[in-house]
Amino acid sequence: MASVPPEFADLCGAPHFAHVVTVNRDGSPQSSPVWFRPEQVNPDGSVESVYFSTGKRFRKSLNMQREPRVAISVHDAENPYRMIEIVGVASLSARTGWDDVDEISRSYIGRDYPGKSDGDGEGCGVTVKIERVVTLDFAPGDVLDPPEPGGDLLNPPHFAHVATVSSSGQPRSSVVWHRRAAGGGEDDIEFWTTPTTLKVLHLRRNPAIAVSIHDEANPYRYTELRGRASLTEVQDHRLLDELTPLYWKQDSYPESDDDLSEGVVVRVVTAHRVVYGE
Repeated sequence: MASVPPEFADLCGAPHFAHVVTVNRDGSPQSSPVWFRPEQVNPDGSVESVYFSTGKRFRKSLNMQREPRVAISVHDAENPYRMIEIVGVASLSARTGWDDVDEISRSYIGRDYPGKSDGDGEGCGVTVKIERVVTLDFAPGDVLDPPEPGGDLLNPPHFAHVATVSSSGQPRSSVVWHRRAAGGGEDDIEFWTTPTTLKVLHLRRNPAIAVSIHDEANPYRYTELRGRASLTEVQDHRLLDELTPLYWKQDSYPESDDDLSEGVVVRVVTAHRVVYGE
């Protein structure tokens, strides 16, 4: 088993949003942001499991009943370049009231859950036992000011949580810069990555992809894209350079020890888009 290290444990709950990835019956990923909290916390402050609550007929609930493997990605609400990915197994229990939802709601918005009129409180409590954790933390320097509420979620400076599925059927989730793709569908986006990333390896085998994006200024407004990925190999990092000034106060991507001479431009060809909070 694995655990979220103590120095990242604060990301396991409010005010941060967990983008939870489950696997659909056809093997494609599904991703959506949720409120969550730490469940099992060790004496040293590390976190071995996390908990969230959801409706019993939601797509992710039905998916987890069939395939309990999940992935969760989280980026820091204050510094989006500090992030974690959790890979784990979900255990579902019946929820017959609003007590746990109210508890989590108070940690996020300071009051009981306001949506109780939508139902009788029946749902699923989900505990995710952590099997693997990936962490990232770096100071990017002079970043752009936070966006104004209501901006285009398919363009910078919002961050996309990209969901893929491995050859073994394990969902994974990672955070990328992105922008609307020119031409094609009105909800298509694109991003740059290196050829050796797990998402590229997964997408070469299974191009099914899901992307969830929440508004950096108002996280209760978010969208999910579902579709297929089109991969184009490039001998440059031009797209990365073009995205840099849209996320950082720099004209192009800074020099680093990473080999950026080759890349892959991933285009998400969106077949279905869901929008919340509009």
